[in-house]
Amino acid sequence: MTLPAVEIEGIAKRYAGHTAVHNLSLLVPSGSVYGLLGPNGAGKTTTIRMLLDIIAPDVGTIRIFGHPNRTDGILDRIGYLPEERGLYKRMQVRRVLRFVAELKGISAKEADRRADKWLERLGLTTAAK
Repeated sequence: MTLPAVEIEGIAKRYAGHTAVHNLSLLVPSGSVYGLLGPNGAGKTTTIRMLLDIIAPDVGTIRIFGHPNRTDGILDRIGYLPEERGLYKRMQVRRVLRFVAELKGISAKEADRRADKWLERLGLTTAAK
């Protein structure tokens, strides 16, 4: 049996008396692509931030491929595409990839190597310049 990519059980988050997320549970099977949809204030961003261990839930558990989301290296196995567009409009694609890699502790040289590999694999080398 394959472990789910994401398993969230009973998480909740409150801010100054406001409940942002209340008793949320969900299961994302391995190999799936999911999106969170809902109106402003529904708790989508808060849920993603808890999943990515940017903030901690007040209660509940979050597991990635069977491991707590705070396990070293586990978050490297999932992807997140935020709604924000054009955050770095003036920055070349390759430089954005290096920037994000450096945030994860990867050296600039290694980040460039990985970026080049993926840009080539996806046929985006020319567009990234």
